[in-house]
Amino acid sequence: MLTTISHHAMAAEFSVLLAESDAHLVEAAFEALELLDRIEADLTVYREDSEISQINAVASERPVSVSESTYRLIQRSIAWSEKTAGAFDITAGPLVRVWGFTERRGRKPTAAEVQAAVDRVGYTAVRLDDEHRSVAFERPGMEINLGAIGKGFALDELAETLTARGLQNFLIHGGGSSVIARGDQLADTRQGWAVGISHPTKPKQRLAGIRLRDEALSTSGSGKQFFHHRGRRYGHVIDPRSGYPAGELLSLTAIADNATDAEACSTAFFVCGIDAIRAAAESDPDLPRMIGVRSENRQDSVRVLPFAEFEWVDPPTDDPSH
Repeated sequence: MLTTISHHAMAAEFSVLLAESDAHLVEAAFEALELLDRIEADLTVYREDSEISQINAVASERPVSVSESTYRLIQRSIAWSEKTAGAFDITAGPLVRVWGFTERRGRKPTAAEVQAAVDRVGYTAVRLDDEHRSVAFERPGMEINLGAIGKGFALDELAETLTARGLQNFLIHGGGSSVIARGDQLADTRQGWAVGISHPTKPKQRLAGIRLRDEALSTSGSGKQFFHHRGRRYGHVIDPRSGYPAGELLSLTAIADNATDAEACSTAFFVCGIDAIRAAAESDPDLPRMIGVRSENRQDSVRVLPFAEFEWVDPPTDDPSH
């Protein structure tokens, strides 16, 4: 039997699942969940008094000093930008807005509108000062949005807090797309937790299952947020380098030892595409393991593409009629 408690934050439902062995610590888990409100207050772009909103308001005029945790997260984000040649970029907010995805409506902008947004995007124009823990922009109109990495950071912080409070066997998920697992679903079995890989456009349909033990998983994709314009499908994950939606895969799942890196990796390499994923997986043994889902010819038909070795609970089938 699992004990489940939930808390709404960061536009998602965060749930903590406690193994039977840890159910007696449910009160500690309830208290730990309150941490999410503080994290959201620091990182959200929807509150004028958040640290990120303060950066966006004045960082093109003067440096803005922030808390250590926010500064380290921005540093980590920039490191992922450098690692992926700009495929991951926390300054891509103007592009998300011009494509209408900030309001979750979706619209086809003109080429001039896209270029104007691209001109306000670029991680290389973010200046960090370690001594003063400050952030500055070299271009006017720039902004930071940590939506592509913040939920993973929140999961890591929450997992660390739960561990400090004595919990050993638990799983946390944020909105279903980000998961972190600690210990075992059945205590002392060393089997970890069984986690499913869902169909990108039919979330109730399970394509495969893997085991997570002291690992995190993040899935990025355009299965839920997209629109059609003149017969073409446009997803909400934008390539910050070109200004246009990425779309070779329907979804990409990354598995890492922490949720922050898993979320950054799944976003970045979803943008990069299949060839880049294969090349990176072969050349970088420290890269998170990844699983792609690609659309096939028939409607809702997909193929699962593992880019590494996995311990499967339910192995994916080679049948493209999934």
